[in-house]
Amino acid sequence: MEFSFSHLSKDIYSAVSKLGYEKPTEIQSKAIPVLLAGETDIVGQAQTGTGKTAAFCLPLLEKLNFKNNGIQAVILSPTRELANQIDQELRRFGANTPLKTATVYGGVGYADQLRDLRRAHVVVATPGRAIDLLNRGKLQLDTCQYFIIDEADEMLKMGFIDDVDLLLSKVADDARKWMFSATMPREIVKLMETKLDNPEIIRVKKSTLSNKSITQSYSYLQRKDFFKALKTILLTEEEFYGIVFCETREETKTLSDRLLSAGERVASLHGDLNQNQRDYAMDQFKTRRVNILVCTDVAARGVDVTNVTHVINMGLPRKPDSYVHRIGRTGRAGQAGKAISFVAPNDTRSLKTIERLINDKIEKFVIPTAVNTKRSMVNGKIDKMTSLKQALQKRQDGFVVDDSFEIFNEFVGDMDREEIIKLLFSYNFNKELKEIDDAIVNLNNSVISKVSSGNSRGGRYGNSRSGGRPQRRNRTRRY
Repeated sequence: MEFSFSHLSKDIYSAVSKLGYEKPTEIQSKAIPVLLAGETDIVGQAQTGTGKTAAFCLPLLEKLNFKNNGIQAVILSPTRELANQIDQELRRFGANTPLKTATVYGGVGYADQLRDLRRAHVVVATPGRAIDLLNRGKLQLDTCQYFIIDEADEMLKMGFIDDVDLLLSKVADDARKWMFSATMPREIVKLMETKLDNPEIIRVKKSTLSNKSITQSYSYLQRKDFFKALKTILLTEEEFYGIVFCETREETKTLSDRLLSAGERVASLHGDLNQNQRDYAMDQFKTRRVNILVCTDVAARGVDVTNVTHVINMGLPRKPDSYVHRIGRTGRAGQAGKAISFVAPNDTRSLKTIERLINDKIEKFVIPTAVNTKRSMVNGKIDKMTSLKQALQKRQDGFVVDDSFEIFNEFVGDMDREEIIKLLFSYNFNKELKEIDDAIVNLNNSVISKVSSGNSRGGRYGNSRSGGRPQRRNRTRRY
């Protein structure tokens, strides 16, 4: 029988329904029934943004015994941001239960976390702080019945895999282990084979590893033209609210500075920010005071923002599975999203590797025509004027304008209606219309229509000419 949220207990189903959940995602419909049916270890593979959090939070809530004291479950997260998001989701799903949670991570004091630990049923933790509290005797795992690892592949990338291994060794042998990951590198497979007890493997079909709600496209460009292409997209895409990925912290800072100088509303995340600065940048983006977030892969880990319309890759990521994590930040909960990648000529093979990984073809980016783009821009501006127009028509002589209106009225006194409309249109739109014309012409001139096979040899993930081993780059990477 196909799983439905109505199969959950009354209190949890009520909370889920109130949150607007209707139809389970693929990972939810496959994982939740297995976890509800019995006590088993499980490995779930699905990309970011497919509902993994609910896939383990909902069955966990069904299994908790709220009459018992002590920590019954630990959820391990690679970052503090993701830990906070998991905790928030868990509490929302358990709004009608007596659930108590504690979220523990580094970079802040112990007092509040220790207080929450004393009464928690579930602890959401980052690996470092979990081990710290364990060594201090403040985190007791003897009553832990469920140990959940979220974004296991991100744990590996961030160097936490040994910490995860250590924490797994501290829970009871009969505790259930649930692990979720977007990709399955060999180190994660080894962890699964050595630490989990005959786990049930649940995978989102390879054909759907790439979220079908996301329109993916690419454009071959010289790196010097990436910024020009980004500016064109910002001018031509309607209602842009997106994340722009760079490779290094230096590129991130440079790009955000250039965008700010160009008058864009932008925040950035990179390794040089302290926690307060990072929190401020995230708050600016989440509350839409800025509509562009520029970041590196490392800085973006744990970032989970709803309604992101675009993901822009300023070059392909060094690791192909990072592409899956990047684009998974748009197209969530069935909403449409766009992922656009700028590809340097020497990264042709890297693009093919990504296509094989996601088992999907990434289409060539179609540069919009100037006519359609300008019409969209004008329509967007008109939409914003609609309420003002309606108020003016409704109130007529009662519509109040500032006394300084007399100056403007006198200025246009010798003009007829059509001349006034042309004047206001030109004054309000000409600058942006010219920018659109220039941007599209420049982008058309920058796009590389065909990449020679010589340029594509040994792409970022490709093989060298000797021995089939990946080529090493001497370039220093800084996050």
